[in-house]
Amino acid sequence: MKVFIPRCCLNADSGWLVGWQDEDLKIVCIFSVLHPTSGLKISDARNLLQSESERGAYKLGILGKWVNTTENPVQEVPSNSVSNLLQDCWVELIKDDTDIPHVDPQGNWNNHVTQNDPRILIVYDQAHILKSAFQVVDLINTANQSDFDVAFSALRCHRCFFEEQSGLQLTHSKSANNKRASVTSRILAPIWTLLCLIQLAARTIVKICRSSCLSRIYQNEVFCSVVQYPTVGSQVALRLGHLSTVIRYGETSVGTKGSNHNSQHYRGRVCDLALSLVLDVLLGVAVFLFLSKGNYTKTLATNLIPFADYVASELQALLHWLMGAPAGLKLNRPLDEFLGRFFLYHIQLWIGYLYILRPYLELITWCIGLSGCLGMSVLLALASDTLSMLTFHIYCFYVYAARLYRLQLYGLGSLWRLFTGKKWNPLRQRVDSCQYNVDQLFLGTLLFTILLFLLPTTALYYVVFTAFRMAVLILQGVLTKVITTISSFPLFSVLLQLCNGESMAGGITFQVLPQVEDRPLCLSVQVVPVTMATVLERHSLQQTGQEELTSWSMLGRKLLTGDLIYPWGGNKP
Repeated sequence: MKVFIPRCCLNADSGWLVGWQDEDLKIVCIFSVLHPTSGLKISDARNLLQSESERGAYKLGILGKWVNTTENPVQEVPSNSVSNLLQDCWVELIKDDTDIPHVDPQGNWNNHVTQNDPRILIVYDQAHILKSAFQVVDLINTANQSDFDVAFSALRCHRCFFEEQSGLQLTHSKSANNKRASVTSRILAPIWTLLCLIQLAARTIVKICRSSCLSRIYQNEVFCSVVQYPTVGSQVALRLGHLSTVIRYGETSVGTKGSNHNSQHYRGRVCDLALSLVLDVLLGVAVFLFLSKGNYTKTLATNLIPFADYVASELQALLHWLMGAPAGLKLNRPLDEFLGRFFLYHIQLWIGYLYILRPYLELITWCIGLSGCLGMSVLLALASDTLSMLTFHIYCFYVYAARLYRLQLYGLGSLWRLFTGKKWNPLRQRVDSCQYNVDQLFLGTLLFTILLFLLPTTALYYVVFTAFRMAVLILQGVLTKVITTISSFPLFSVLLQLCNGESMAGGITFQVLPQVEDRPLCLSVQVVPVTMATVLERHSLQQTGQEELTSWSMLGRKLLTGDLIYPWGGNKP
């Protein structure tokens, strides 16, 4: 049998215990002590219990009697008063000269517990438990985890019981008297008002889009797959998903009364989504105003062509160096000349492509800055896609070199199996033994020798352009990391942790109080505030499986075997 009692009630005068209990789980959770007064009416107590019982599944009641003999004499309550509201199972807690009261089950409790059953008295801080409603207490490393969850959930379910003035003399931890508790309400009030404004604007936009032909286009699977392939398309789709979550919560929360712990946790996540959208838009608008005020978009467009010419001249110089004797290496002259001229021709095409876009570069850079009005993450995503388009020639060079390098490796592997008397069976997907005649061995030896001596030339071009490709991927990786951080940053949870860290529980700790003879085992429960690192980890808005990370071993294997590393944000299925 476990009896939960608030720490503030241990020094209370004699009275009646108010709270919730479960006979099957053998849990008694005390919320308050109701003190008898001369003008106490049973109707007032009954109205309080009935009004609070309608708020949730945890029914309140008079659980028993609290007797404190340390300061005042025992105050008996008239039998025709609150005693008529006693439940069939009730307990009597008697505190004398020790800090640990005596627990005596009465009534039908004798049918549920025996004299040999252990009795545990759990002292908890009521104010901390009530404030820690935005995080489930799930770090209890004992076998009684479900009992604590049930008891504290019942306590949070009747949060209004501690805030309303019922006219009765009660002893409990009033959150209205807690100075730090007001900080949370000060944060929630403007944030919730801002959330309502976002919902109103979003609903208007959604109604306009649904009434137009845009809804049919958006529901097209081919269109969605094409739009989400670039980084900017996937980022806009992610932000629209966040906005739809905020809208759905606003629609489902209309007309609901009260909230349990799960809805409070979901409400905190919706606040994270709303503030993340607001922060994203504010940062994007600030960057756009900065670029427009300093006329940096025009400066960027003006300097882009000279920078492209400089890059093209450096690439041409590099290719001329590779077509000679780079670092004293003796390469295959015909293949080296062919590859060098092939890549030089593509550089000329890229320069012509940029000169065609030259009249529109200022408009393109201004549109990129204007996309900041949709959010900083959208601006960075569009910048990442623009970087992919500007370095498309490097990607083409990398693809050509990687395909040729992989083709030669595949040919060398197949011919090597010829020397060992084996071959690849495509039907059974395995290597089988095989006998070859003299002509096949001669032709295989000739082809193997050619591919082997051509491999250093191909590998040199592959290594050079792979290095350029990796440099571009590093830049895109940095942009992607910044985009992910902005999109998944839980601003509301961070502000709540900074202003009122006790409102987010990271777990609970137990302290065994000195045991007294003929007294139950007494445990003191303390709520451990969650750390900032845990807040960022648990409340991150990034969805599981949203980003597929490539391990270093897989990346090294792809580089060695010539497997392509695809652009933008996706691996080849």
